[in-house]
Amino acid sequence: MFLTYILLVAAAFGTSYSAIIQNEYKTYKDYKLYRIEGERQKLQNFILQTMTELAEIPFHNIRGSVAHALIAPELAETFEEGVRLANLVASVEIDDYSEIISLERGGTRRSGGFSWTAYYDVDDIYRYLRNVSDWWPDLTELVVGGKSYEGRQILGLRINTPSQNKSDNKPVVFIESGIHAREWITPATTTYFINQLLTSDNPNIRSLRDQFDWHIFPTVNPDGYHYSMTWDRMWRKTRSKSPGSLCFGADPNRNWDYNWLQHGATSDPCNYQTYGGSKPFSEVETKTLSEYVASLENLLAYVAFHSDAQILLVPYSDSEEHTDNYDDLIKIGKTSLEYGKKVNGEEYGGPATAAEILYKASGGSMDWVRAKLGTPIVYTYELRGTYFHWPEHRIPEQGDEVTQMMLGLFAEARNLGYY
Repeated sequence: MFLTYILLVAAAFGTSYSAIIQNEYKTYKDYKLYRIEGERQKLQNFILQTMTELAEIPFHNIRGSVAHALIAPELAETFEEGVRLANLVASVEIDDYSEIISLERGGTRRSGGFSWTAYYDVDDIYRYLRNVSDWWPDLTELVVGGKSYEGRQILGLRINTPSQNKSDNKPVVFIESGIHAREWITPATTTYFINQLLTSDNPNIRSLRDQFDWHIFPTVNPDGYHYSMTWDRMWRKTRSKSPGSLCFGADPNRNWDYNWLQHGATSDPCNYQTYGGSKPFSEVETKTLSEYVASLENLLAYVAFHSDAQILLVPYSDSEEHTDNYDDLIKIGKTSLEYGKKVNGEEYGGPATAAEILYKASGGSMDWVRAKLGTPIVYTYELRGTYFHWPEHRIPEQGDEVTQMMLGLFAEARNLGYY
């Protein structure tokens, strides 16, 4: 029976990779978002060992006994038959994903300059960073954290207020955002946080700004982010040409040189989500960014923003092995989440490792920073949303949450003697 199912899928999905090469914006008209329930091992076999090997699946996840998958209309009937034959249960959560995309594309960007009621492409984000460096020349400077396959800079902003004691060597905080192209809320929230650090009248936020040497990068995958804005809303990877393949891009959060390709990644360059690259640091974005991070002296904290699992993660993502300061990280993380909850009443899962609360994943930036550089405070915040959608007019909600989470994080880190 299962062999029959595989043949059904292969016949229906055999040419689906052709959609990776596009000449017009991908609307996702009539794509359905399915919720699939069943035993975790059956879900993994069905989605990871069958579906993604034979078809272009723009989005899928597995969390415990529940999975989600975005399925093209021409594949829906075969998909539902496969679910039945695999003894799983599926229901439709979103009947037409294009309706969500059309809501986002009808936003208010470019009206009245840069704001937090719209999503902006990479050039607009970089223009904002340049403007900020002009407006606050004594507090900020532009920094380049690397480059992209298509020749873009990985542009960031350094915020380092003058100290009364010229010999002060402030602890460094690095913020990484937008490593996955389709997670639009993360660059928006990160620029919101930059604005808070520079303009807030709240003495606690000003103090947070002044205590650290901040290196903040709103979009560390600029090619992929631009592609998600202009061609394919669900694009996640970089845009490099895969060796020996017609397919493009690698997952830049599976490409770092830490347990590369061991868990949660694939060696298939046509996989829409988790291709780990041809080798560790095969992507120029991850290679050059890692070199920049490694060059920072006195690096106290590395914070990454993703979406949209609404959880807080600590290293290591592919193991239940704990870091030597795990208990401190959990305590600091809980305080951070408590601060954030006071804004909108929203509860986050964790803090915990991804292996414990989500899924195993190797080759991520957070784990590399912790393992290779020994950075003591390392977190990944998975922000809120629904399948990567977050309404534009509600960006400040998450911006305010993140600002408070950062206040809580560093308040507790100070209580525990980290600086």
